[in-house]
Amino acid sequence: MKKSYKVAVIGQNELLLGFRLAGIVETFDAQNGPEAEQAIRGILQRDDVGLVIIGSKSWNEIHDRKIIGTMDSSILPVFIEIPGYKEAQAPDTLRRLIIRAIGIDISNKNASG
Repeated sequence: MKKSYKVAVIGQNELLLGFRLAGIVETFDAQNGPEAEQAIRGILQRDDVGLVIIGSKSWNEIHDRKIIGTMDSSILPVFIEIPGYKEAQAPDTLRRLIIRAIGIDISNKNASG
């Protein structure tokens, strides 16, 4: 039997609202770095979460080096940083998110044809 994994979202309430409306129930309100770190520690204790989406503000406020190292190297769950509500984003944000998530650039910028 194939195991299915849950998606968890960590961030501020405005970011979480959109994901809750989309049906994601594993949401963690993190107003600061320590709250984000606590949420991550809890998620890492579980074996049913496959993807953790973290708002940029929460991501940038995490200072625990062990957690940062785990987020950068973890295969399961995969950690992805996304811009929060009303945060400025670069035009290639989605491309960078995909590269971070799967480790390859799927855009066709360098392909000859």
